[in-house]
Amino acid sequence: MIARLFLVLCVVSSAWALCPTKCTCFLDYKGRNAVVCKEGGMVGPLNLNNVSLDTEVIKITAPDDNMNSLTMSPVFQSYKQLEEIHITKSNIPQLGMHFFYGLNKLDVLNLSQNNITQPLDHNFRGLSHLKELYLDDNRIISLPSGTFRYLHGLKLLSIQRNRIEELTPRIFLEISKLRMLKLSGNNLREFHPEVFKDIQELTYLECRGCALTTLNNEIYHLLPDLIHLDLGKNDIKNISQNDFQNLQSLRHLKLDSNIIYSIDISTFSSQAALRKLSLSNNKINKISPGSFSENHNLTELDISYNRIDDMSFLEPLYDILEKLDLSGNHLRTELLTTLVNLNSLKELRLADCGLAQINAEVIPKSVSVLDLSENYLSSLNKIILPRNLTTLDISGNRFRGLEEDILLYLDNTQNIKLGHNLWSCDLCHIVPMLERTNKSAVFRDVTCSAPYIFKGKKLEKIQRNELTWCSSASYTASDANFFSLGEDGKVGIIAASTSVFLLLLTAFAIIGALCYANRHAARYYTHEDKIATIEGESIFASNHSPLFCDGELNFKFPLDMEEKKISIATIDEIKKEHAITNGT
Repeated sequence: MIARLFLVLCVVSSAWALCPTKCTCFLDYKGRNAVVCKEGGMVGPLNLNNVSLDTEVIKITAPDDNMNSLTMSPVFQSYKQLEEIHITKSNIPQLGMHFFYGLNKLDVLNLSQNNITQPLDHNFRGLSHLKELYLDDNRIISLPSGTFRYLHGLKLLSIQRNRIEELTPRIFLEISKLRMLKLSGNNLREFHPEVFKDIQELTYLECRGCALTTLNNEIYHLLPDLIHLDLGKNDIKNISQNDFQNLQSLRHLKLDSNIIYSIDISTFSSQAALRKLSLSNNKINKISPGSFSENHNLTELDISYNRIDDMSFLEPLYDILEKLDLSGNHLRTELLTTLVNLNSLKELRLADCGLAQINAEVIPKSVSVLDLSENYLSSLNKIILPRNLTTLDISGNRFRGLEEDILLYLDNTQNIKLGHNLWSCDLCHIVPMLERTNKSAVFRDVTCSAPYIFKGKKLEKIQRNELTWCSSASYTASDANFFSLGEDGKVGIIAASTSVFLLLLTAFAIIGALCYANRHAARYYTHEDKIATIEGESIFASNHSPLFCDGELNFKFPLDMEEKKISIATIDEIKKEHAITNGT
């Protein structure tokens, strides 16, 4: 035992004895001699001064703000023990001829994140045992036929996020053992069947963000062993029943972030082995009933962020499905009742579904992971929560507090997310949660939204004796359509409308009463009733109702001090004047 320890120490000390400046030398997790240079700033031709000849792993990289500027040189040919070479973020413009010749033990060559524009076949000569080649994030424009023809043992080829617009026929010549091909991030637009003739044993194909608009089923006829197909983030609009009929071994299919509108009953009828299907972020408004009737192994289904308004398509999956993501579909409450039939479901995601409440008998009892985030929930009933719940996400809702019975129910839940709610840190709402701040970081990190004195403050910083009485609820502009959700929302609209009507009616009554009071006061002040009797004329000619004032309040003073004077007449004078008026 001591001898072995001494031997290890000798190996480590010898490795440290030959180690380049600003690099680290150590034994990796597989016990291999590794040299890692990651400080950056390296300039000029690549050199391996002070790197031990028995080095098995070399990694040269740099931080984003201090990248290397290296050119390749034939320095690797003496390092016969090399198993992995990683040179990234080093601005390498091109690869030299035969630079890797003779490295028979090399399994992994990673030249990602450089400035390589045109790899050629002689760049890889002598690497017949290479298993993995990474050329991601370069500036490769095209790849000639037979570029990789010396890599007879290649299993994985990754050329993601380059500038390739077309795959040349016979580009994969003589690499028939290739199993995994990653083409994502190249503007290819379409696949030509001729390209895949030389790699018919391919099991993994990925082309995300390749601007594909259609699927060519002639390609899949050449790839019968394909297990994993990822065509997400493209522009595919339609899927016909024949597109995947030759992919009978397919287990994982990703068609997310396309422009698919519907799924027909026979679209996936040939994929009996299918286990994972992602259709998220499309425009799907119809999935025909029976679409998954032949998918007896489908355990994971992601149809989030579509326009689903019917879930009868789930019926064939009642006893099979284990993970279901419906997030982003604005579901009617009655649709949710279908979910309780999913007897094997373990993970259910209903984030951003516009839910204001969840009734009983919706969440299957088998669920252990439940996501209800980004909805309009303000309360929870423990009846809806499964007993075996390990993860619960209610962040981004309208909760002001959680009741004691709910918290007792969730005591054994390992992971709870509570952020971005309207937590009211007062005696009415927060006390049960406050009492748990000493037990769980989940409650300590709760941030108060009300009252104002505690807004933005962590719950762990508040003492119970500081709490005030109940604070009123507040809603932001983002809640404009909160009351329009579901049946309860309709009741809210009716109640609000009635309240507004009664308020307006009361306001009119008060205004009318004030108008009447002002007019009565004017008559009393000017003695208009007495003057009308003496003068024989009415002061108010209009017939307007005193309840509704049509214009400004006007009263007329009949006495003009300049034209009329006060005089005293005897009874005889009055009789005489009366006789003249009558013409006698």
